[in-house]
Amino acid sequence: MEAFVSTHASRYLAHLRNLAALPSVFTRPRDVEKAMGYCKKVLVSALPDYTVIEDEGQNLIALPASVDLKKKLVYLSAHVDTVDADHTEWDAPFSPFVPYEDDHEIVGRGVSDCKAGVAFQLFLAELAGKGRLCLDNLIFTITFKEEGAGHKSAVHMGRALGKTLPVSQNETLLLVLENTVTAGASPSLGLYTAERSNFVIDVTGPLAELRHILSGLAAWNPVCIYPEASPDAWAEVLTQKGGHVCSVPRNQNMLTEIILNASDSDLLCAGAPDSFGVIPTEIKQGHAPVPTAHTLVLSNRTFDSLDTVRRQLTGIPYRELKDFSISPGMDMRDRWPGSTFQRAVETMGPQPLEITLDHNTGISDASTIVNTMVPSLRDRFFPVVAGPGARSQRRVSPQRLTHGKNETFDKQTGIRATATLFNLLRELGVVGKSRA
Repeated sequence: MEAFVSTHASRYLAHLRNLAALPSVFTRPRDVEKAMGYCKKVLVSALPDYTVIEDEGQNLIALPASVDLKKKLVYLSAHVDTVDADHTEWDAPFSPFVPYEDDHEIVGRGVSDCKAGVAFQLFLAELAGKGRLCLDNLIFTITFKEEGAGHKSAVHMGRALGKTLPVSQNETLLLVLENTVTAGASPSLGLYTAERSNFVIDVTGPLAELRHILSGLAAWNPVCIYPEASPDAWAEVLTQKGGHVCSVPRNQNMLTEIILNASDSDLLCAGAPDSFGVIPTEIKQGHAPVPTAHTLVLSNRTFDSLDTVRRQLTGIPYRELKDFSISPGMDMRDRWPGSTFQRAVETMGPQPLEITLDHNTGISDASTIVNTMVPSLRDRFFPVVAGPGARSQRRVSPQRLTHGKNETFDKQTGIRATATLFNLLRELGVVGKSRA
């Protein structure tokens, strides 16, 4: 498929370019709706034999006219929403919401996480619509809200499986097209069979109490803090490099040390409570005449189970910012040997981009769907995460950070990853070259 994908790669890049030009920050749902509108227009036009619906969570789902429930069924999934960005962090000539492009890359917020995965679906649909590929038992899904605090729209997909959404009597597979490509001297396509959990809480109290809580929760990373009342002006503003909370350890997050060393009467403000997926880049410090209550947002991105997390939080008056029932990460590692995905990868042999098994340091809609589906379906359901977007590149200059500055889609590895994923779908029997 590599030559085939390369021949038509301009169409993939066109969709990614168009999506990058449509800011879709999760806190601005009207902007997300515009990006979803673009996706719906492409899917409806490209797939006349499919029915494109919008579910209760505003997710787009493209269903084929007929599904053979006696054969394996494959779902594709990617989310169109992004985290926000501060343009002052980005290095010239890059800007988060004015995409930059040259022969090698596209730079802009969301190009890798996860608009590269959305573009993959639109590209595949367009090729099928033009008769260059044929599809069989393949369902397209584009998620409205995956990022940030609050409701996750994929819960509606998980709850609908086996009801309004079909599941195979044999096996249902899910491929979540997140950014799993490692660019650079030894590029690879990560295939994640497990994900870390994503538990997020807030606690409110004086800094003395918050210091005690934070010091006792070694697995929890502070992502936001704000006082009950802010001063007219801040005495000092410190800065640090941003990034995804799952890729910046607690001991490398400046906010940790600042809270642990704060005096009882200090005032602190950093981050935003609805953006708990990123480390704050700015930390404001001040002082009050008396101790002031603060609210502290903490994130646990480990493999800790729900029971373990509840034990950690015993005696702490916390509030769940993300429903704990959908917070555990999916883990298919024990089921991987001999699985349909494993056999397909083994049969494929060498690929345009080497496939490497790994786990996701973050969490995706794969876990949300597994956590909300009818438990009796799980034995016949197998999710993995693999997509053409690039992971953060911290060793290049300037840095390219997926949830931070200069988010970058690397064209060469992205197109090779797309070809590799096409080969995987072909091996699974849901995508084939047209005989026409």
